Amino acid sequence: SVHNFDYDYHTYRKMYKSTFTEEGFDNHMIWSSQLLFKCPVPPSLVETVKLGSSVVDDYATLFVDVVPIRTPPRYGFPTQFFQPRFADVPKVGMDGEIDFDAEKEWGDSHILPRVEDSGRWENIPICKPSLMTYAETKDNAETDNKIAIRQEKEVESDPEGNEKRWNLIACAWTSASFHTRGERRHITDNVRRLREWAEFHFMTGFDQIVIYDNSEAQDEGEDTLEHVTDLFPGQITRINWPSKVCNNRPGTGDNKGERSSQYAAESSCRLRFGAHANWLGSFDIDEYLVPMGGYNTMTDVLHDMDKEGKKVISFQSMRAWPRIDLLEEPKKFTENCPEGCFHPKVREDLTFLQTYNCDQEEPPRKNVMPAEKQIYRPDYVLLHFVHYSTVTKVSQLNKKQTEEYGITFKRGYKERDVKVVDEIKEATMLHSKSVVWDQTRKWEKTCKLNNPICKVGFPFPEGKHRSDGVLKNDEGYTYNCFVNKRIENTWVPKLEAALQNRPEAG
Repeated sequence: SVHNFDYDYHTYRKMYKSTFTEEGFDNHMIWSSQLLFKCPVPPSLVETVKLGSSVVDDYATLFVDVVPIRTPPRYGFPTQFFQPRFADVPKVGMDGEIDFDAEKEWGDSHILPRVEDSGRWENIPICKPSLMTYAETKDNAETDNKIAIRQEKEVESDPEGNEKRWNLIACAWTSASFHTRGERRHITDNVRRLREWAEFHFMTGFDQIVIYDNSEAQDEGEDTLEHVTDLFPGQITRINWPSKVCNNRPGTGDNKGERSSQYAAESSCRLRFGAHANWLGSFDIDEYLVPMGGYNTMTDVLHDMDKEGKKVISFQSMRAWPRIDLLEEPKKFTENCPEGCFHPKVREDLTFLQTYNCDQEEPPRKNVMPAEKQIYRPDYVLLHFVHYSTVTKVSQLNKKQTEEYGITFKRGYKERDVKVVDEIKEATMLHSKSVVWDQTRKWEKTCKLNNPICKVGFPFPEGKHRSDGVLKNDEGYTYNCFVNKRIENTWVPKLEAALQNRPEAG
């Protein structure tokens, strides 16, 4: 087997001294979050696997064992382990930097552990190719053989993208309910959210959504999202994904949380479905990608990005607040909250899109979070990690190849084929992350401060701005967010109409 790209070379391009550290605090080195590799298929079985004919009556007849080759950890300088094709890359000049010499490192009698002593994952079933297994056509007219032929064409290099089955795919790792990092909060509104989120994005140009349903790993799997995904036949592919996270600690400090299930789901979606799409992105179902300016669909936005030669499109993130006047009437309680709290609940007759349409800044927003999301070319991005296109085809080029591509080679790599969207003229992302009861402590006081620490929205009147100074409504609450008029006047009515035409989830 071989890795999909060179991890040590990427460590070098990211200006780090080693790919792994003996202390184990490597979480910030996100390119090593997923060790991707390709298993060779024996020539005699290639056709069988490609056609999916080894799966009989939904049962696999071919299996594979994965056996690790155990070698000492590579804590040294990444240049020690370079492949020959990186021989033209300048060394970093650190003291003690030498080329890796297996005989010198391990001796001339080093023996790998016996296979039976190495540990293994046994009897992993070989399933049908992804399109045969999951992607339904609206009329279910394609036979397995036709799908296999289509798959083979799509995987082949096609710069025009004419043979791709889909233009734009959204992937989402989600569940019917979940606990936030640190187990601090329990979120239970995802069933309703998913139906709305999917409806909105089909309306704005996405033509396939892949849901990695993590519900069975949450709350003992009492409910799943299947009854929602079934409302969108031929449009949503649901993959049951009961993998648990390694730990759910907060994402700060030295011992950060590891959402391994999410990282694996994202890579799975890119590898299994990316070959059949021109563009792909992974999102949370509280993130709305909204066409702005003269654009009516994300398809049109990406068409123009393509003309500019961009491979990665970034959407900045800023948490929006739920508008107090659109929530259900606050019912104050003091149990576990002596200061007074309430449950911010979106009214049944309104959408999350409208209720949370209240950004802390007017576009273009400046004080954004380091939590951008991206749409990217899956044939260009080799590894994506939640917010970032971590490894790309160009970042893996050696010195000669980089210069042939038209870039001056530097050790520190900076992606040039990326663009942050213009939030006024092109598109924006509304982040409608749920505000829960313990974030409303003392809200009746804090929301009246001149610089409020307030997580419920009091929108500025039209025509008023922060530059006008501290402004308050008649009840003394300080205005703290802005309504996006394009969302309010165009997309909210369209979404409401689309939801009315879609049956309710059972």
